[in-house]
Amino acid sequence: MKTLTIDLDDLIIALATRYELDDPSHYLDLDTGEVIYAGEGLEALPPDLATNPRYRWIEPVQAEPALQVIEAFIAGVGDPQARETLTAAFQDDEPFEAFKEAMQTLPDLRDEWFSFHHQAYSTMAQDWCQQQGIDPQWQ
Repeated sequence: MKTLTIDLDDLIIALATRYELDDPSHYLDLDTGEVIYAGEGLEALPPDLATNPRYRWIEPVQAEPALQVIEAFIAGVGDPQARETLTAAFQDDEPFEAFKEAMQTLPDLRDEWFSFHHQAYSTMAQDWCQQQGIDPQWQ
């Protein structure tokens, strides 16, 4: 297994951007540990980013595990009224957007959500690295 120093927050962003960017595309530089965002309009990207094995594409977390993170958070909310609001949002046809909107009405839960999300995605980042044969040293 290759040991690599990686910025955990950058990897979490790469794993979590599926629903926040129109065309998410992140790569991990296997030589430096840098997470590279390769969105539209960016210059100075390596010309062989998509073809060189030095760069590993980071597939964003699929919808089901992302929804499971939200569902687990809702289950742990202590305030019954807030939990009811979030549960109703989660049952919407667009649960990601509805959850985000519902959270805007519950500012007291904001820090708790970010902490929960970070912890859940830290575990996913660790798992992703292991699947890629990488022993991450978080920065």
